Amino acid sequence: MNNILFAICMAITLVGTMETTYQICKLIVLDASARGLKHPRLWGLLAINGNNSSGLLFYLLRRRKYPLKNIDEHQRTLINKRKKSAGIGLLFVVIGIVGLILCCSL
Repeated sequence: MNNILFAICMAITLVGTMETTYQICKLIVLDASARGLKHPRLWGLLAINGNNSSGLLFYLLRRRKYPLKNIDEHQRTLINKRKKSAGIGLLFVVIGIVGLILCCSL
């Protein structure tokens, strides 16, 4: 029974991690296109790459030179939707990790 709960908690953590990563990538693409950076999809992939978030830090430092140029109401709603989805993904990660800790301690 403990192994089944462990597998379920691990799956919840994995799904939350993948959802959060996907939403952050999409947020970076939306932000990069609104700021007028070249190749916004490449920036999104670069931002989620790396073990220590160096790609995200590089993007955040690079985007300082580019102010928001053209962002409409549709893009703002998409950004807010993606932020909420990333928050839900983080909630899944937290629930899964708490479940894993409980499974290991029992």
